[in-house]
Amino acid sequence: MAQTAVVNPYGKFLEGEDVEIEVAHFAAKNANGLYDVLLKMRGAAAFNAGIDGKTIKYTAVPGGSGVDYQFNGKTRMTMRQNNGISQYQVYLDGRGIAISEVRVRSQEVRPLHLLTASTEGK
Repeated sequence: MAQTAVVNPYGKFLEGEDVEIEVAHFAAKNANGLYDVLLKMRGAAAFNAGIDGKTIKYTAVPGGSGVDYQFNGKTRMTMRQNNGISQYQVYLDGRGIAISEVRVRSQEVRPLHLLTASTEGK
């Protein structure tokens, strides 16, 4: 019997030029000892990349001083630690876009809704 996926009940909302991202972390660590994520991206850059409004599971892999989030071996987002501060960058439409958390909007993210909308297994 397949194990049911469980997500952390606390999500994040990130934004940058031409993109907004809702993030849900899975509750269990993957084989790399990291937490995979569900990302739902919206905005012009996400539209141009063909993923506007889609919720997709990304695998967390070690990358530099942080984590790379990949789908089919392609890095979509990175998180780096610099003096205890998380710095995010997303790669869309042939360019890197700096993104940052909007804490007030992070409280509005519903990780279980992202899990339900996930394209995993489809």
